[in-house]
Amino acid sequence: MDRTRYPRNWKEISLRVRQAALWMCEWCHAQQGKPHPATGSKVVLTVAHVGPNKHDKMDCSNLVALCQRCHLAEDAEEHAENAKRTRAKKRLEAARKIGQQAMFEEGKE
Repeated sequence: MDRTRYPRNWKEISLRVRQAALWMCEWCHAQQGKPHPATGSKVVLTVAHVGPNKHDKMDCSNLVALCQRCHLAEDAEEHAENAKRTRAKKRLEAARKIGQQAMFEEGKE
């Protein structure tokens, strides 16, 4: 999480959102600290930006309390795009290293 993209008082804002939701996921109703009904893992309640403006982390008018499972589902497309960019960057870096190695080997002869 890049904290520079969020308001300075994010901890207080997110606490208020979770308190207002009575420490339950607003989508699946899983309860903080209890086993998740679908996965059995301990629920850690998070706060998510939703809706069309969800990428603006300074805009706190679109917040919901979500369990990690629902939050991950909400952000799945963003995570997939980030993973795609990371893989492409790694491929490019690997290709550059191979190219540099080839130029080095050619220069030795």
